[in-house]
Amino acid sequence: MIMNDTQLNYLKTVLLSQLLLEANDQLKLTTQYKLNIKNQINKLDRMLEDVVRKEYDTIYDTDPTMVTNILNRIESLVDKIKGSSIDELVMIEAVVDKYQENKDWFQEHASAEFLKID
Repeated sequence: MIMNDTQLNYLKTVLLSQLLLEANDQLKLTTQYKLNIKNQINKLDRMLEDVVRKEYDTIYDTDPTMVTNILNRIESLVDKIKGSSIDELVMIEAVVDKYQENKDWFQEHASAEFLKID
């Protein structure tokens, strides 16, 4: 399955939205969250849900296995990012930069694959 730029952007939105939700979970016990942030976050969640859901359904209907694999990888990445210290986040960013500078080397020496979803 080859995704177009719009579909890739919606999947990125899913990733970024999940990161935002995870970060916001850490704020729920604060006074500022209860007074100001909660309503705005809920409003944004509702808006994004409508837009992202429609595009997601289109992508999923095209190739459910690929989308499931991508979302599993996104969830795994979100878990790693949210559990990382600042020092680790800096290192993760450096690794990503190195990957982008030399994708061929990483593809030759590292392994990453999607699994078949039953």
